[in-house]
Amino acid sequence: MVEKQILKLSKLCEHWAAHNNTHKESYIKWRDVAKEKGLNSVVEKINKAIEMMDKSTEFLLSARKDLET
Repeated sequence: MVEKQILKLSKLCEHWAAHNNTHKESYIKWRDVAKEKGLNSVVEKINKAIEMMDKSTEFLLSARKDLET
C-alpha cells in the first residue's frame, strides 16, 4: 500500500508541475495584455507570480526526483 501511495504522489507531483506550466502560459498571455494597456504595476505583479510558479514547479519536480531515489 505504501509503495502505491509513493507512486501516486510521484505522479501527482509531475501532474501539478505540468498544470503549473499551463497556468503560466495563461499568465504570460494576460501579462502581455496588461503591458499593452500600460498597466505596469499589474505587469510587475504577474511577473512575480510567474517567478513563483516557476519556483513551485521546480520544488514539485525536485520532490518527484526524491521519490524516485
